[in-house]
Amino acid sequence: MNTADAPSEHTRTPYEQARKGVTEHALRSAEVPLEHYVCTPLPTLRWGTAAYAVFAAPAVRAPRQPLRIGTPDRWWAVGIVRPRLLVYALVSAVPFGDAPLGGPVTVPPSGRPLSAVREDQRLFDALMDRALPSFLAGSPGDPDVRGDLAATLPLVLPRECQEWSRALTPDFYAWLEQ
Repeated sequence: MNTADAPSEHTRTPYEQARKGVTEHALRSAEVPLEHYVCTPLPTLRWGTAAYAVFAAPAVRAPRQPLRIGTPDRWWAVGIVRPRLLVYALVSAVPFGDAPLGGPVTVPPSGRPLSAVREDQRLFDALMDRALPSFLAGSPGDPDVRGDLAATLPLVLPRECQEWSRALTPDFYAWLEQ
């Protein structure tokens, strides 16, 4: 990526900063294999504190081929108010859902240009900034914002992975779908 195209820390939205902090946490390089897929962080109140939660799963990437993602094998959560690691666990030791995780999945290439993918992420980040205060307050918030957020979620988190994401952040999905 051309550094002239990269947003500076001063122009990033709050959610974008948090997303980068969660997915680029030191844990990522210390514990998560480089080839793993890391999902888009989503908010949750599951563990008694506001957190962004993610899962990671083995992945196979090849040019012009579908992305193959294995069953998630680890997950972690970083606080929203105080951005520090709250939990890191291997699924074999501490599953993040009650039901067994299905998998693996195949995500077909979108065929979309990189500029469109970046715009999808920018839109999702902006919508998360608007939606997060309502989610954290337990308020339904603006139904249009929730609807737009639900519509853009598959653009940044493949539909094929949403079963796993729903198991990790069920309260967020319940809020989104009310």
